[in-house]
Amino acid sequence: MHLRCYIVAISTNKHRPKKNRPPYRRVVGTADKPVPLHDSGFEKIDTLAAALDALIVKPTDEIDGRGEGDQAPETLVASPADSVFLPPEIVDTIFRLLDDPIDLDLLLVCKTWYRCGLPFLYRSPELGPLNFKGFVEAVSSNDYVGTYVRELRLDSIIQSGKNSYTAKVLKRCSANLELFVAPQTAFGYAPMVSLRHCKQLRCLDLSLVSEVVDLRLLFLALRQSPELEQLFFPRSSLFCEQYDNVWPPRLWRLGLSGGISDEFIRETRFADTITHLSMRHCPFITVNSFHFLCQYLGPRLKYLEVVYPMPGLRPDALDQVLRHCPNLRHLSVSVDYLTKHVFDDHMFKRADGHFQSHPLEILDIDSSGGLGQAHKLRADDITLAILEDKIPKLRVVRVSSKMSWDAKDEAVSELASILDDTDANGGGMWII
Repeated sequence: MHLRCYIVAISTNKHRPKKNRPPYRRVVGTADKPVPLHDSGFEKIDTLAAALDALIVKPTDEIDGRGEGDQAPETLVASPADSVFLPPEIVDTIFRLLDDPIDLDLLLVCKTWYRCGLPFLYRSPELGPLNFKGFVEAVSSNDYVGTYVRELRLDSIIQSGKNSYTAKVLKRCSANLELFVAPQTAFGYAPMVSLRHCKQLRCLDLSLVSEVVDLRLLFLALRQSPELEQLFFPRSSLFCEQYDNVWPPRLWRLGLSGGISDEFIRETRFADTITHLSMRHCPFITVNSFHFLCQYLGPRLKYLEVVYPMPGLRPDALDQVLRHCPNLRHLSVSVDYLTKHVFDDHMFKRADGHFQSHPLEILDIDSSGGLGQAHKLRADDITLAILEDKIPKLRVVRVSSKMSWDAKDEAVSELASILDDTDANGGGMWII
């Protein structure tokens, strides 16, 4: 009899993926607590708790089953087998709770984290000369990336952009763009036309633009932005002869600069919703037009800023500002256009002749540093106005160092002490 032996080679698929362990564990009975016959032997656990527990990096001894007394390596590792899928709603909530800017490593966790984190990454991008070109390529190659942008600040883009780049970025990001700060250069005709596509715009800041801007094109673009609330004019703008129906209906903050003339101030119908007004680089505005503007908008103004230089204003042009603006809360002005007579008695009399105190709370005083400007307004002038109940709610005074106020001076120390007593939470005087 001949015996034949056959050797059979059994092939195994080593590349076969391992099975995922289910998010529950086996309950093994003990002598003290036996498992009932009708029990399936499994216990459900909270999926969210297990998912969050899987994200926590555990020591190696807990994963390997070592005791507390056993020696464990210093490095901490996470167990991939214990990770549980998180729903996109939870991932989105996690990103909403994080501070800006988000950590880019979070986008590398998985596809779900990448898709949920991408809108937060592009919501308010930090752009500069080094990454601006890459950002332009990103929004140009993907149609959905531009829809994530809510705030676009190009104030740090100096001599590194082109008009075509700015126009392309504005058009690509126009769907949900709410805030736009224009660059100093590369903002000409094409970007101005692209502004018409930004219908959700709430804040438009053109104050840094050094190129000449035609205000007629700007007003045409503003007609397509009914949600606009804050507008800052460019400092180099051409004269505009269009007066009526140029302001968005929800505008509450306006910054005037550039080619704004007396005729424009007198003939235009400013929005009744404007409560914050700033003026700078307006060479054609005179004292008469400034007083007319304060009388028209004054009763509604809560914030007024007049920045040097304003060559058309006299050294005492703002002495009547508290009378024209009876509800003003914050006044920021250059002492070049202000004197101590701003606190005269007749400035606080109503039309019927009765005295009325002013609700001013914050006073910022700047100076050009010119000869004689430091003596136009002193600390004791403000102190006397507070003690005479003319501005009893004043709690913050910030003075430029060009005013030559000495912190050790008795009048300055007395003013600081009064302001500290008026408001213990944040009140006081600063020389900056």
